[in-house]
Amino acid sequence: MSESTIQATKSDGATNRASRFARALNENLERYLLLSFYVYIIAIIGVEVFRRFVLNNASLWGEETARYMFIYLTWIGASWGINERLHIRIDILHQYVSERVTGMLYILGDLVTLAFVVVAIRWTIPQLQTQLQFGAVSEALRVDMIYFQVAIPLGMSLIAVRVLQALYRDVQDVREGRPVYKGEELFS
Repeated sequence: MSESTIQATKSDGATNRASRFARALNENLERYLLLSFYVYIIAIIGVEVFRRFVLNNASLWGEETARYMFIYLTWIGASWGINERLHIRIDILHQYVSERVTGMLYILGDLVTLAFVVVAIRWTIPQLQTQLQFGAVSEALRVDMIYFQVAIPLGMSLIAVRVLQALYRDVQDVREGRPVYKGEELFS
């Protein structure tokens, strides 16, 4: 084999690995984050319960970090719910309309969700600017509150990415005449 063929093979292997990594990250990023945040919250609350009731000595930082971790967990969970189509929706109409109309309803829902996300991000920016201007710190950790307040626009940005992905998928499905992805059935 020539040197250029070997280089091309190595390049293709690296590209395939990067592509597989990006796909796995796209499919599982929220799951990994949710799992790690849940484990942290359970562990820290368990330790704090032990400290409070057995050692009669609880810390403020444990409760505070668990609370702020829960805020991030909520926004990441919302993004995951959008990705998996687990968010609240009214499906009764889908029984009475064609697959194409169902797809159009999902596209409409995606657009409304995207509009909500844009408004939510727009309304949180002034709050963050005020926070940066005046600065406040958390009670126990003495950490700038901006790190916790930025959870809303970050979470909404993640939701926006997932909504745009769903919108792209839905438009492609409607255009090609396929049934749109409706998510897993939660209750049978």
